[in-house]
Amino acid sequence: LNPEEGEMVQKKYSTAEAMYAKIKEEVCQRALALDEAVSQSTQFHDKIEPMLETLETLSTRLRMPPLIPAEVDKIRECISENKNATVELEKLQPSFEALKRRGEELISRSQGTDKDLAAKVIQDKLDQMVFFWEDIKARAEEREMKFLDVLELAEKFWYDMAALLTTIKDTQDIVHDLESPGIDPSIIKQQVEAAETIKEETDGLHEELEFIRLLGTDLIFACGETEKPEVKKSIDEVGKAAVPHSDKIR
Repeated sequence: LNPEEGEMVQKKYSTAEAMYAKIKEEVCQRALALDEAVSQSTQFHDKIEPMLETLETLSTRLRMPPLIPAEVDKIRECISENKNATVELEKLQPSFEALKRRGEELISRSQGTDKDLAAKVIQDKLDQMVFFWEDIKARAEEREMKFLDVLELAEKFWYDMAALLTTIKDTQDIVHDLESPGIDPSIIKQQVEAAETIKEETDGLHEELEFIRLLGTDLIFACGETEKPEVKKSIDEVGKAAVPHSDKIR
């Protein structure tokens, strides 16, 4: 080759070599990007599966109708236990947000969920995760409202029950302290007036007892039949306590 031809060949060779090096670099970069995408996708699926299992378990637990006790302290325990679901979500919040971002990033790099099956799978898992998340929040709030409503009813029932028992005992003490009928007309008149006053108070006790019966019925309805024996037993005991000294002054 003459010098001019040799220079031309060298120039073409150099150009081809540069193009090859550029293509090789692009292929390497592409391979690295693909490896990174595969790694991120694998990590995403490895992490979202345990998250879905955890959320599904929690959601299933909250879907079960709660057993609501009638005792105030036990209802408060139920409220405390129900708050654990919210606490669990708070602990999972960072992982939830990270998975959501990573999934959206992976989908954005694809051709779209309508064309890329892998992207569609990721979107379905994200939708499932968000569904469980919102379902847990809603059901935990619903349960707490139910527990608080029953707590208010139970507090009133047991407070009024205790107050009525105290009143019955006080009235019983007064009845026991009544003196035997005297012979002095003025004393007899005082004894009659005292008996009439006690009779009026006793009639009021029956009204309070009926009100407590209604509260008890509402409490049983709110808690369920499992609590009926305990509530009914307490009402019956108050009723029995109210009857004897009520009959004594009639």
